[in-house]
Order: sequence, then structure tokens, then C-alpha cells
Amino acid sequence: MAKKTMKAVITIADKKYPLVFGFKFLNEINALPKDSEQVDNLTLLIGGLIDGDPNALKEVLIASLSTYDDLEERDIIHYLETSDEVESLFENFIEFLTSAPLLKKRTLKIKATIEQMMKTVEAQAKAGLEQAMTK
Repeated sequence: MAKKTMKAVITIADKKYPLVFGFKFLNEINALPKDSEQVDNLTLLIGGLIDGDPNALKEVLIASLSTYDDLEERDIIHYLETSDEVESLFENFIEFLTSAPLLKKRTLKIKATIEQMMKTVEAQAKAGLEQAMTK
């Protein structure tokens, strides 16, 4: 039995658009690194979504809607600037990407790496602060 994936649908100007995370999406966000050691744009965008970067959200949303010819970038930007759903979109996009068949494995790996890096940085900052306070 196949695992149920989270439905990724967004409503812009009273029209529902299923978000598509296929090869066109990957090409749009330049997520296919030439070198395995290279940090690709998918990694940067996931980091941006975790951090709440509006430009990362805009880029991911535009790329996931790139299959719709009737939807223009200005419509998507207007949606982001006026919608009350924007705050939840950051977390939702991480969930969408972790449930998309082509992206699930990489997104989970990238997310875990970023979270580990954040913990390391926090621990180093805490240790530095404690050291500074004992002087």
C-alpha cells in the first residue's frame, strides 16, 4: 500500500493550483548539482524556508507553479504579499518537499544536516557566552 502524501494545493485569485514538484520544478530552482560536493540551490532554499526567508518561499512557490501557463509571476507575488496563509507556507513547503517522491530523500537529508548545523552553532555560541561570563 502506498503511503498517503500531503496534498499540495494553493488558491490564487479564487482558482486552485496543485503544486508540482517534478523535473520542471527541479530545473526551475536549479536543484541538480553538477558536483556532489557543491551546495545546490535546493539546499539553500530549504535552509531559507527553515529560516523564514520570503525570497526562498517566493522562488519555491513560483517553481512549483511553473507548469501553469495562465499564472504569471506577478500573480504569485501578489498572493504572497496579501495572503494570510504565508506564515504557514514556510512549514507546509518543507512538508510538501518531504512528501514529494522525487525530493523526499534529498529534502530529509538536507533538513537533517541543516538542523544539526544549527544545533552545533547554538552549542558553540552558548559555550562562548559561558566562557565570556566566567572571565
